Amino acid sequence: MAISTKTLLLNLKFSSNQAKKLKQKHKAYFLLTLADLLEEGFSIYQSLVFIKLLMKPQEHLIDEVMDALQSGLSFEKSIHFLGYSNEVVAQLFYAQKQGRFIQALRAAGLQIEKMHDYQQKIKRVLTYPFLMTVFLVAMMFGMRLLLLPHIMSFITQETFDSNILVRILIVFFNYLPQISMITAAVLLIGYLIFDFYYLNLSYLLRYQRLVRIPMIKHWVRSYCSYKIAKELGYFFEGGYSLLQTIEVLILYPIDPFLTEIAEKLKEGMTLGMPLTEILIELELFTIELPLIIYQGELTSQTAQKCKVYSEKLFVDLMQDISKRIGYIQPILFLVIAIFVMAMYLTIMLPMLTMDF
Repeated sequence: MAISTKTLLLNLKFSSNQAKKLKQKHKAYFLLTLADLLEEGFSIYQSLVFIKLLMKPQEHLIDEVMDALQSGLSFEKSIHFLGYSNEVVAQLFYAQKQGRFIQALRAAGLQIEKMHDYQQKIKRVLTYPFLMTVFLVAMMFGMRLLLLPHIMSFITQETFDSNILVRILIVFFNYLPQISMITAAVLLIGYLIFDFYYLNLSYLLRYQRLVRIPMIKHWVRSYCSYKIAKELGYFFEGGYSLLQTIEVLILYPIDPFLTEIAEKLKEGMTLGMPLTEILIELELFTIELPLIIYQGELTSQTAQKCKVYSEKLFVDLMQDISKRIGYIQPILFLVIAIFVMAMYLTIMLPMLTMDF
């Protein structure tokens, strides 16, 4: 289908303004308010006009969404450039196919709201120890520049050679810039190698690699199971069969991960494999997911059970991430305590090495 010049120009405009994105709390508010207005009988255009009055600072962004809609872009494509994730875009797109657009707007808004709350909790847990660490590292560099030369003048070569604590502290502070640069370089190189390797993989392979990492494999399985259970639940609730669901996911690859999973399901079903067996073979999902789908098929309650299970997975996943990240705080405080002790011992070195 031919694309109009206006649509192309609008796409370029959006591409150049990708930095102008809604904040998380505004994303949730926008979707929830839009859902309320549509439920009251407003059209999308009337709703956006009213939302502009409620979100004055973001008025120019909503104007761009309205321009995009008038040019012929679909709603989910119009809001994608406001910073909404592929997951939200796919959720809204598929919801239109399922006839549950308003419910999807509300569900996406509530999910973003919950995610924002969890992110704020995590930030509160990590902000104080992180700032303390930065402050102490700055103090240590200040000590090295200002105090270390004076401290070294009080320490004899004999004391330096005979006292292991003195050697450790002096060497540590003396080579602090080199240690910092090497640590930063190792972390950066490690990140670049991982990023280059990871981005060259398909979405399915990315998750299959991540699920092998012991520390995060439970999170990866929960997240993958949450995504597939949620979409299956919504499609089944909308009256789609499994084959129809797979065809839609393949035909409209909005979410690459879901599309790749659908392709694997189609391959397996072509060979006569049941859905539960294919899910087990992929080794990406929780043990409970195939059982829940199997039980749902027996009682004709697959949609309801998948939706309930996906909601439970999301809540449990966010709570578990928050809990484990909470463990980082005492570790950071321990590091801070070691830094403080090193600084204190360094200041006290002249007294500790003095002969009485």
